[in-house]
Amino acid sequence: MSSTTVVKDPVCGMEIDTSAAAGHTEHAGQTYYFCGSKCKEKFDHNPAQYLGKSTAAPKTGHGCCG
Repeated sequence: MSSTTVVKDPVCGMEIDTSAAAGHTEHAGQTYYFCGSKCKEKFDHNPAQYLGKSTAAPKTGHGCCG
C-alpha cells in the first residue's frame, strides 16, 4: 500500500497528489510538482518568479491547467 503526499503547484497553487502530478522538476535541490504541463513550462522558464510567492489562496477554475 503506497502513501500519498499532497503538495501545492508553485505556479497556480492547486493542491495535487505527487503520485498523480502531470510533471515535476528539480530546482535548487528541491522537487516541485505540477498539475499540468503548462504550469511546469512556466516554472521551468522562470522558477524565481514562482518561488516565495504566496499561494495561500488557491485559484478556482485553474484556467492555466489543461
